[in-house]
Amino acid sequence: MKNILSPILAIVLFLSIQPFTLAAEETPEIPYFGIGATVQEKMEGEYLVQTEGAKEQEGFVYTPQEAFKSENIKMQITLMGKGRVILKLEETNARGQYIKEKTMEVELTEDWTAYEMTFTLESPSSQIDASVITKSKESADFTFKNLQIIEE
Repeated sequence: MKNILSPILAIVLFLSIQPFTLAAEETPEIPYFGIGATVQEKMEGEYLVQTEGAKEQEGFVYTPQEAFKSENIKMQITLMGKGRVILKLEETNARGQYIKEKTMEVELTEDWTAYEMTFTLESPSSQIDASVITKSKESADFTFKNLQIIEE
């Protein structure tokens, strides 16, 4: 009886896991993490952010994976939408401890508008989180593209 149950359990386990792994493969992973918001790719390289409006500072965050070689960096992004948002760069050390941040408030428009914000790191080994977040506690929809963190 033991010899029959093992193959049957293996088949049942395989069949129950397979739909979940297939579903995970169909959903492409995007490098932007929603903060009280959903982030969806509308078309290649263009993303829609829809905030819940439950609190201030909802939007998305992006953390570049590559290390920096210099202390001077620049955030570039193109935005479109309605309302006011805050562009934010936050520096942390290798242990995740806060070092400093810089913010810039912008008024969104119905046309694509490019924004830049420069930042001087305390150390090239620091981690940077780049965010676009809401200023007030209200739901907002905005679209972005061309987000880059480049060295100057």
